[in-house]
Amino acid sequence: MRRLLLIGLAVLSVAALLPSLVTPARAEAVIEATSIDNGYPKQLTFKVTARSDSDITEATLNYSLTGRGTSALGKPTNFTPGKNVTVEVVIQVNSGSSYIPVGSEFVYHWEITSADGKTVSSPEQTFFFLPPNQDWKSVKGDFMTVYYHGDKEATANTYLKAGVETYEKVGKNLFNIQLKQVPVKVILFDNEKESDPARPGSGTGSFDSTVTTCGTKVTNDIVLAIPVACGSADRTDTLRHEFGHILNETAGEGSLAKLPSWLDEGTAVYAQTSPGDYQTAFAQAARVNRLIPFAEMATPTSDSNKVGIFYGQSYNMVKFLIDRGGAQKYGEFFATIKRGARFDQALKTVYGFDMAGFETEFLAAQGTSAPRPNPTAAPTQRPQQNAQATPAATRTTAPAQQTRTQDNNGGTEISTTTFAIMGAAVLFALLAVFSFLVSQVMANNRLNKARTSAQRGPEDWGGPPGVA
Repeated sequence: MRRLLLIGLAVLSVAALLPSLVTPARAEAVIEATSIDNGYPKQLTFKVTARSDSDITEATLNYSLTGRGTSALGKPTNFTPGKNVTVEVVIQVNSGSSYIPVGSEFVYHWEITSADGKTVSSPEQTFFFLPPNQDWKSVKGDFMTVYYHGDKEATANTYLKAGVETYEKVGKNLFNIQLKQVPVKVILFDNEKESDPARPGSGTGSFDSTVTTCGTKVTNDIVLAIPVACGSADRTDTLRHEFGHILNETAGEGSLAKLPSWLDEGTAVYAQTSPGDYQTAFAQAARVNRLIPFAEMATPTSDSNKVGIFYGQSYNMVKFLIDRGGAQKYGEFFATIKRGARFDQALKTVYGFDMAGFETEFLAAQGTSAPRPNPTAAPTQRPQQNAQATPAATRTTAPAQQTRTQDNNGGTEISTTTFAIMGAAVLFALLAVFSFLVSQVMANNRLNKARTSAQRGPEDWGGPPGVA
């Protein structure tokens, strides 16, 4: 009997547990599809479709850019909870506040959270950002990939070879460095019109429309270029120049250290096969003493008339330093800046002269001189109290003094200033007479108007403003 009672209790216990055992568990949310709409050149739209047995309350896009060292979250601007949702996150890639260049690789996944607190993630995916509607291809080397479309494989290989040569010339022989971020990606466009929307600000650069932008280094691993000769006979000089900027950054820039424009641009021109037209512009300016003062070379010029001189002078300043101390000393100059020294301090440490001394020696080597703002006037034999120096740069003249000088016949003549004063006095007198006549005419007009108004009733002028 006792045994039957125990069996009965066991049956009742199982029966009590049975409802919980047969209740189906809640299924996790399911991410059914993801996609990306390429809205080049302005935006990318990431989309996800998901479903769940309970309401989906949140959707989050997690993404990062390869080589940038940062990650970000994206939330849909409009989201309504539900068991079936399709949402999107728009990422601005070229606006006033955000720029993500073509050639960037996105690594991303979606996270979906439901009302029961569970979160599911989609598998990690990659998206390589290039302009749509083109059949993009690539050629690859050890540290560089060139992307192109159309029948330009031979051109792309030529650019790849130019990258290898530049790395050898500047990266290894000059700086003795290794690239931090590889591969360097070169996006080869057909022409400037095609590349313009890909540049920061959708093609609004520092120079005016008379300056052609043949290439742009947009990050430490992306170069935009067009396959045309641009100031030199070798069309790959555009890539060599822009790749040179990447090598400069690797060798000489840090979290606080920055290169002045003349040093960055001059070394980038040095990376070319030749300075081309920049050297011509420099030689012409040096011949007529129109070189740019060193104090103005730290920042780039936006004057299209001086662009060629600026680049040519930057190149010759760099070449002067390399010729003077060799590649090893020049590399040490960059390394000193990278360690945190200001470029003028690094110049003094490595080469033994400051910027003023550098300018003096450089100009002497060129056999020229540059105009100095507000130079000190040479002393005269008989200095006068009111005499003023004439700055050479502005070509202004000292004001004439109110004096009388002896003429060649021993008499006196009235100076130019005296004539000017007499003429001004006559002019003021004529103005006074003219003002008197005008005032008389206006007085007569007011008198006639007053007489006419006295003969008219209030209905003639219609009452106060705003009253019908």
